[in-house]
Amino acid sequence: MKDDLGALSVVLNIASEGSGPLTGATFAVKENIDVAGQVSTNGHPQWAATHAAAHANAPVVDRLLAAGARLVGKTHMDEMAYSLLGANPHFGTPINPAAQNRHPGGSSSGSAVAVAAGLVSFALGTDTAGSCRAPAAFCGIFGFRSSHGAIPIDGVIPLAPSLDVIGWFARDLDRMVDVGDVLLPADSDDGEFREAVLLSDAFHGVETEFAASAAPAIDQLKSAPWREGRLDDEFFKTALAHFRNLQAHEAWTSHGGWIAAHHPTFGKGVEERLAIASKVTLEQKRAAEAFGAEARKKVDAMLGDDGFIVSPTTPFRAPLLADSDEQLDAKRYQMMRLFLIASYFGLPQIALPLPSSDAPVGLSFIGRRGSDRKLLAFARRFCAKMKAR
Repeated sequence: MKDDLGALSVVLNIASEGSGPLTGATFAVKENIDVAGQVSTNGHPQWAATHAAAHANAPVVDRLLAAGARLVGKTHMDEMAYSLLGANPHFGTPINPAAQNRHPGGSSSGSAVAVAAGLVSFALGTDTAGSCRAPAAFCGIFGFRSSHGAIPIDGVIPLAPSLDVIGWFARDLDRMVDVGDVLLPADSDDGEFREAVLLSDAFHGVETEFAASAAPAIDQLKSAPWREGRLDDEFFKTALAHFRNLQAHEAWTSHGGWIAAHHPTFGKGVEERLAIASKVTLEQKRAAEAFGAEARKKVDAMLGDDGFIVSPTTPFRAPLLADSDEQLDAKRYQMMRLFLIASYFGLPQIALPLPSSDAPVGLSFIGRRGSDRKLLAFARRFCAKMKAR
């Protein structure tokens, strides 16, 4: 397989002898998901040098193979899955096929690029704090983050276990649903979505390009029952501070021992986040968990019994490769404000690409925890209606 975009770390050709709903499809998996006989790099060469090859596939890989898909490669990722841009100082930055002068998004950068470039039918990533949603929006493809706990993550290198989930990318919603049919359990949330909840805070300050691209989709949503939802600035500020502490404490618990033993060199941003993580206390983590339990009630009330949240996936197009560190830090903060809603409360979220005259932008739907299949099915119906307009 020819990969001119730096998406693939390893080229493989692994197929099962059986057939199923994914027969004929090809896929790739992120470098923190185990494939038998391969060392999962976790986005860092020293991690690869200090860990053995996997003895078995992650169960999620076996399920896809059993459904007839063929595994053709592993994909590059951000260091330790602890970034949102896709830049990796050791393995390079995969080229965004939709906007080559812009970041591809991370940490599941290679998986998104492989799909966007047509190298595979679909690709697996992981999502802790936006790592499937950011690259989906930036590369102009569909991306899905599953409910926390819906899909086993055995054989997946952890970052923050109470937040880590499996996600995937595809260029069309039929394929997204096919993968979901293989991987997802039956929904715990019965019934249908009957009300769109437009999160007004999330639409404040979006780029002009996003507003123009999203207008037809918003009009379509407003042709059915809808209402406005709101999580005020104080909520976002407080929630983000707690969320970062929770993620950081778990990240250091996962990898602090390895870092102390091997003293790896990290790129800017990841190095700073890990340094902060090393200082987050157990008390801060517990405070974050307590806040999350209380804040969940507010989010659940906003969703109601049959609503789904509508939000920009990101409020802007992919950042330029030439943007300064200060600009990138500011944009990461803006993204995290939106991503924490699904991440903090374990909710499923699907990122939908929007037609754009410039670099891609994306709109997202967020459902109640356990409504994964319903969310995918609704997104497919919604996009079909949009095409028929």
